[in-house]
Amino acid sequence: MLQLGFYRPRIARNALLKTRYANRVTYSHKASEPAGDRAKEDKPESTKSDSAKLPPRPEFNEDGEKIEYFGNTRFPKPRAKPRQTITPGDAVGQATPAVKPTPQPLKDQLQQKWRDILSPEKNMEARARIIHDIGHSYFQDIVDLRNNGDKLFEAPKQLIPSARARFLPSLSGKTLLGDSCDLIDLCSGKTTLLSINFTKFSEKHTQSFIEPFEAAFGDREGVQVVQLNIEENWAKAMVLQLCLPFLRRQIPKHRHGRYLVHYGNVEDLRKSLGIANPLIGYVFLVDKKMRVRWYANGLAVMSEAQAMVALTKRLG
Repeated sequence: MLQLGFYRPRIARNALLKTRYANRVTYSHKASEPAGDRAKEDKPESTKSDSAKLPPRPEFNEDGEKIEYFGNTRFPKPRAKPRQTITPGDAVGQATPAVKPTPQPLKDQLQQKWRDILSPEKNMEARARIIHDIGHSYFQDIVDLRNNGDKLFEAPKQLIPSARARFLPSLSGKTLLGDSCDLIDLCSGKTTLLSINFTKFSEKHTQSFIEPFEAAFGDREGVQVVQLNIEENWAKAMVLQLCLPFLRRQIPKHRHGRYLVHYGNVEDLRKSLGIANPLIGYVFLVDKKMRVRWYANGLAVMSEAQAMVALTKRLG
């Protein structure tokens, strides 16, 4: 046992030397071969055959537009989607006058919720809404702004005829005074400039319309400004609730009672009013019968501000 233990390091060293000698012989044998033969052996045949089978990259698509690729790859860059918007002057809103929803007891609300869960029609609506949310992301709106700018179109200079005008939808929320209120209560009976914001970025858009509107009409009776702040994301809604004190200091006090904050999904309101990109600010001129007679978006240009004031005087 002692002799085996004594020779064990020597045996390991001899084995290591034999391995090094074998590797050296193999390398010298490959070095003696011509370089072309070694390249043929090292390079697999499948790679050469596969690269020869790949067709050249197409330069144009089926519509005749040039295809842009990511570097030298075969992956084309996605094309920018066309901007989804309405035609200026088309009537927006809902077909019938909005009805203020009546408050229901908690028991009735739970029963209605259970009926909606069991209803196949409601389930299909919820499924379609989920599919839409999956296919539409926040970043698509950002890309739309980057590619097309922060203005969808320039507002028309004429009112929508009263016979063709549609009605403003109903939406509940809380004012900066803390009172629960509905959009119908704020806008009925007066000529109203309604501004709708979804983000902080869009506030400068609506403010560019509010400032000339208040400069022209001031405290004129029968004419008012109503601001609607919407937050659809529940996480951002919690942040907005914490920022309400700052919002009260920022908004003039005479507008606190007409500044409505809403939390929750407003997909139906967005579709009916033609709101394509929520990152842009929108304004709507509503007459005393709650009909949408004119609308604009983005930063106001001089012609839009002048048209807004002139059309408001016509509605009186």
